[in-house]
Amino acid sequence: MLKCKQVIDLASNSLDTSLPWTTRWQFKLHLLMCKTCHRYLKQLQFIQKAAASINNHCLTISLPDAARKRISDKIKGDQQ
Repeated sequence: MLKCKQVIDLASNSLDTSLPWTTRWQFKLHLLMCKTCHRYLKQLQFIQKAAASINNHCLTISLPDAARKRISDKIKGDQQ
């Protein structure tokens, strides 16, 4: 049986890759019994969806050249 710390470590990996079936089974079993870890996984899933949504939205935004120059100048000024 997996412990909460192990489940938290696996939670992020489970969103990106497929876990081995034995680990996946233990992971799901733990989530059925532990509401805290279940809530943690749901929060990770929410954050992942929100980040993807923001990323897609940012790809559709275009700035005028003057705004790009002001931002670039400000960044350069802050780095010096």
